[in-house]
Amino acid sequence: MKYPLSIVYLLILLSFLHPNSLYFSNNDYKNNQEKLRKPSHLMFTFGYSSPTNIYSSYSTQGAAFKLTFEKPVINHNNLRYNLGWQHISFGENMISYDDWSGLQVREGESANLFDVGIKFILNNGIFGKGFFRPYINTSIGVGFFKQYTEYDFPDTFENECDNFWSLLLHIIFEDSCDTETNYNINTTVDSKMSSPFVTLDLGTSLTFLKPSVAVEFGVRYNMIKNIQASDWSSWENIEDQQSFDEIIGNKINADYKTIYIGVSFYFPLKKR
Repeated sequence: MKYPLSIVYLLILLSFLHPNSLYFSNNDYKNNQEKLRKPSHLMFTFGYSSPTNIYSSYSTQGAAFKLTFEKPVINHNNLRYNLGWQHISFGENMISYDDWSGLQVREGESANLFDVGIKFILNNGIFGKGFFRPYINTSIGVGFFKQYTEYDFPDTFENECDNFWSLLLHIIFEDSCDTETNYNINTTVDSKMSSPFVTLDLGTSLTFLKPSVAVEFGVRYNMIKNIQASDWSSWENIEDQQSFDEIIGNKINADYKTIYIGVSFYFPLKKR
């Protein structure tokens, strides 16, 4: 996760090196705040999910992304409610042998989580101009987990004009003969599981050149009810003093931690 974190640090540094790119103008400040508070927006974040414990399943690191739709709570400038879809891919284990004639077997795990939540965000920002806006988001929902096996046989190719009638039809309709590729991938779902869950996001929204676009970064914790862990080995193996996000994850018994970065797109306000 050093690359997303490096990007975050670079964005913060650029914000101080180039203050003219931010909305520090008093004439535009009120208008910009209205654009940031009132409209709905779509947020997309991505990162890398890490389990915080030892599990019998769903225990490997993997890529994660979340798509969220948010709307402001009426008469509450700092509150927003949201609907989200989160996908976690726990990675795949591939098996292949020479005597399998090109067959590859991949075993993997993935999850789709759907939630509804409430966000508290400092719209005025900690610097008073709405640029650096920290937030806390908590949500509840239901997650659907699956373990699967994917059988990937060698690709096969078939010419559309390999027989007389097919060739005749292509000639009549003046259509070219293409080659179809059959990827020969069969997927078998080995097991499924659903579980309620709770998500906690600690993040910050950075607003740059336009108030209709913001950069997001933070840490996300998922607490999955039906996933049982044996101990807090991941925390105990840390030799140095625990970082802030690790301390928080330990205190709330988080099952998975995702450090994320993303972008928000604010929809234009309706003209009255």
